[in-house]
Amino acid sequence: MKSKLSRTQLSLLYVTILVILFTIFLASCKKTDNNPNYKTGGKNLTLAAYQQQQILADNSFTLKLFKNLDANNPATTNLFVSPLSVSFALGMTSNGANGATLDAFKKVLNFNGLTQDQINTYYNNLITNLPQLDPNTTLDIANSIWYRKEFSVLQPFFKADSSYFNAAVTPLDFNNPSSVNTINNWVSSKTAGNIPTILSSIDPNDVMYLINTIYFKSVWKEKFNPNDTKPMPFYLSGGSQVQTDFMSADIDYNYTYDNGTQIYELPYSNSKFSMVIAMPANGTSVKDLVSNIDSAKWQSWMNALHANKNQLLLPKFKYSFTTSLKNSLIDLGLGVAFSDKADFSFINATAPLTITDVKHKAYVAVDENGTTAAAATSIGIGLTLAPLNPPAIDHPFFFVIRDMNSGIILFAGEVNNPTLSGE
Repeated sequence: MKSKLSRTQLSLLYVTILVILFTIFLASCKKTDNNPNYKTGGKNLTLAAYQQQQILADNSFTLKLFKNLDANNPATTNLFVSPLSVSFALGMTSNGANGATLDAFKKVLNFNGLTQDQINTYYNNLITNLPQLDPNTTLDIANSIWYRKEFSVLQPFFKADSSYFNAAVTPLDFNNPSSVNTINNWVSSKTAGNIPTILSSIDPNDVMYLINTIYFKSVWKEKFNPNDTKPMPFYLSGGSQVQTDFMSADIDYNYTYDNGTQIYELPYSNSKFSMVIAMPANGTSVKDLVSNIDSAKWQSWMNALHANKNQLLLPKFKYSFTTSLKNSLIDLGLGVAFSDKADFSFINATAPLTITDVKHKAYVAVDENGTTAAAATSIGIGLTLAPLNPPAIDHPFFFVIRDMNSGIILFAGEVNNPTLSGE
C-alpha cells in the first residue's frame, strides 16, 4: 500500500519547485533583460573546407591592413575600420581584373590557389548566411555598382557581381551633381544613417564606383545596468588621464592572458558574435601590441580563451573614422591596380582603367545595451588618361572672321602680342 505524502512534505516539495522555477526565471531575466522580443537559437555558418581556410586568410588580411593603418595613425586618435567591407569591395572589383592585376588581388586578399568561381562562391556564402546567424542581431551587407551611363561595361562583369555579391547595378549621369547625393543616400540608407556620406564629389575621370556597406547592431548576452555606470579615469598613453563613463557588471565572458596582454571576449546575444578586447600591460603601447600581432598569435589567443565570471569595467565609447586606403593597399601589394599598368579588361576591353581611390568610413558605438557598428567602402574606377588642361591659345596665331554658311572670309588677322593696342 502506497504511503501518502504528509502535508509538511508536500509543502517542502512545492517550495522546492517554486525555487527552481524562480531561479530559471531570474536567469532568463538576466539574459533577456526582460525583453519580450529576445529570441534564442540561431544558426552556425556552414563552410566548405577551402572556405574555412579562407576565413583564416581573411583574418590575416584584416591584421595586415589594420597594422598598416595603425602604424600611420597618431597615438592620440582612435582607429576603426571594417576590413571585411574592404574585402567585399575588392572582391567585387577583382571580377573585372585580368593578368598581373588579378594576381595582385589574389595575393593581397590571400586567394592564391583559388579559382575566381571559388572566390565568388565564398563571398556569396558570407553575404547570404552571416546575416542569419542570430535572430537578435541585425547584420546587413549590401553591395552596389554605379557607373557613368555613357561608359560601356562588359556584361559578364556585371553578371558576376550581381549574382554572387547581390550588387545593385545603376547607370548615372556623373556630370550631374545630384549623382553624388544619389550614391550617398544609398550608403546612408544601408547603414541606418551612421555613414551619411562616402563621396564628396565625382572626379571627371572616374567611370565607376563599387561600394560595400556593412551594418551591425546587437545586444550583449548579459547587459550592463545603466544605473551602475560611473565616471572613472581612463589612462592615456602619455601618462595623463581623462574621466569617462565606465559600465560595470558581474558577467560571464571568455578570457586569456599572454605575457602581460589581457584578452577579453564579450559575447553578444546567443554567442554567435562577440567583441574581443586585447589590452597590453602597463608600459606597453597598444601600437607595439598591434605591430606584433600576426595570424598565428591571434589564433593562439582565440584557442586559449576560457570561460570566466567576474566583475568587468568597460568604458562606453562612440566615434567614427574616415580614411583613404590607397596607400595601405599599395603597401600590401596592390600597387599595379592603382597604376597605368592596371588591367581591368574584364570591365571594358579597350578603355585604360585604374583604381583611383579606395575610400573607407566606419562608425562604432558601445553602450550598456550592446553595440552598433557600420562601415562603407567605395572603390573608384577611372580612366588612366591624365585630365586634359583647358585648351589655351597661348602663342602667336592667325585668325579669320567668316560667314559659316557660305564660307566667305570677312576679316583675317594675326596676333603676335595681345597686349598691343595698335595706333
